[in-house]
Amino acid sequence: MSSRIRSLTGILLSIFIIGICFTPQAHSLFSLPAYQKMVVGESSNIFLNLPEQLKSKLQIQVMTPAQSVFAAPQDPPITISKSPAGYEIMALKPGKVDVRLNLLGYIPIKSMAIESIPTRRVVAGGHSIGVLLQSRGIMVVGYAPVLGSDGQKNYPARDQGVEIGDLIQRVDGKSLATENELANVIDTKKDQEIILTVKRANRNLSIPIQAAFCSETNRFRIGLYVRDGVVGVGTLSFWDPDTSEYAALGHIIVDADTKQGIDVLRGKIVSASVQSIKPGKPGQPGEKIGIFDSEGKIEGNITKNCYFGIFGKTEEAVENPLSEYTMEVAYAHQVKVGKAQIFTVVNGSDIEKFDVQIEKVYQNREDGKSMVIRVVDPRLLSLTGGIIQGMSGSPIIQDNKIVGAITHVFLNDPARGYGIFMDNMLSEMPGENYEIKRVSTNY
Repeated sequence: MSSRIRSLTGILLSIFIIGICFTPQAHSLFSLPAYQKMVVGESSNIFLNLPEQLKSKLQIQVMTPAQSVFAAPQDPPITISKSPAGYEIMALKPGKVDVRLNLLGYIPIKSMAIESIPTRRVVAGGHSIGVLLQSRGIMVVGYAPVLGSDGQKNYPARDQGVEIGDLIQRVDGKSLATENELANVIDTKKDQEIILTVKRANRNLSIPIQAAFCSETNRFRIGLYVRDGVVGVGTLSFWDPDTSEYAALGHIIVDADTKQGIDVLRGKIVSASVQSIKPGKPGQPGEKIGIFDSEGKIEGNITKNCYFGIFGKTEEAVENPLSEYTMEVAYAHQVKVGKAQIFTVVNGSDIEKFDVQIEKVYQNREDGKSMVIRVVDPRLLSLTGGIIQGMSGSPIIQDNKIVGAITHVFLNDPARGYGIFMDNMLSEMPGENYEIKRVSTNY
């Protein structure tokens, strides 16, 4: 008889739980995030919009790993205390724990991973920088006709299968780094067959080509426009005083013709001075027009060009006159819609602060378009029309914390654009479509 009662009780309890699962209150419970990031010293609340009878039967438990009898037990990185509305979580020290919400003390309802991260401080950027980047290989950016003695236009490399976007890495087995090296090989070989080793996507291809004499230039050529690097002006996002590492631009440097990211062989950043501004208009992005400043204090290498910007180390310390001390980093979960500022240069090398509005925040985006930013500062709008090329990387400041950087402009509305979270940029720091004007050479 008692077994039948237990079975009936179990069935009724199951029906009760299933019924609860379809209520709006339960939906809010099950929609709690599976992962949550917190900064040490920060608190967070879990609100339980449930009937008191059910709320009293719920318990949140920190699941700690089994402790050795030979080691002293360690306090968990977080503490959880009951509050009138639910539970309050406090981050005490760096670490990651699993948290489980149980019904009646043993029936698991929801599991969460909570990571407590230390506060981090950096020097805010805003400095105008010159970017010099040499690619790992010589990029094919177009086809250049070779004019024969009969007046016909020939394309030796194209006819043999070379495509725009290919990276020429070797000729006859010898590595190449610059356009001049490729030109010298072609001049030496003349009409003899050469073997180009090119990288296309993730494949390496060997392509035989015979150069043709060009009556227009009086040289042997293979009929390609090529480029071995990029040069331009951008903005520093932040500098880490502990490691001398920096981040800039907020997105990858791509070739303007092929739209492909540049694979870095070597590169450097230097101070730059903004000489004039071309304001942006709907359908016509504006730009900063600048020159490299040989007397500036910023100089460093480029070790990485990736989806979230360029990264490397500087030779000397970087300072920001607008912020005497380092600035605390705010992570994605701390960014909110509302007032903010950006640091950037619009004249010479002087960093200025301008008002912006964070209109939208996309917490789960990791594509460099995490926030929608609107420029509201009257002076910046009159000077630039809003966000312009060369402004990429300008740090976004909210509540005296650096929350991210400007990345893109809306072509139909230059006053608005996208920003990237600091989380994304920090994830690419060493130790662990910014188009730049360049000149093409034909061979």
